[in-house]
Amino acid sequence: MNEQQDEGMTNDHVVALAVCMLSTAQVDGVRPEEIALIRSFYEGSAKEGIPSFDSLAETGAGAIALLGRLAIDVPFAERLVLMCLMTGYADGRLSPAEHSHVSTLAAQVGVPETRVAELLVTVKDSLIESLAHLPDSESVAALAKTL
Repeated sequence: MNEQQDEGMTNDHVVALAVCMLSTAQVDGVRPEEIALIRSFYEGSAKEGIPSFDSLAETGAGAIALLGRLAIDVPFAERLVLMCLMTGYADGRLSPAEHSHVSTLAAQVGVPETRVAELLVTVKDSLIESLAHLPDSESVAALAKTL
């Protein structure tokens, strides 16, 4: 499972990201939108020799233990935080419990809370940008205020 991935990620890193994303989704009940996002990431990033996506579902509770076994650099740690924040927002709302969970994961991989806050702004900006092309700009602005 150590085959190199694009962007320097190994299969172990892909599994760890997916497991952390799943653990974020499990915080307040897994929603179909969250599973779709995680599955898309996992299947788009994985190479041969990696467990099936469906086999990861039971692994979410072991996210922190899994992280402890990996060599983690700053780009990977920040990507983990971004992906977990995106997972939280996949159902339309990042709950306080999901935010707290992501903060716990961030601390585990050495991302300071100030950086988590910056990454959260990046995620929000990305979500707003993805809606900016819609013709009803007032609705987009109202939605942006709820993020």
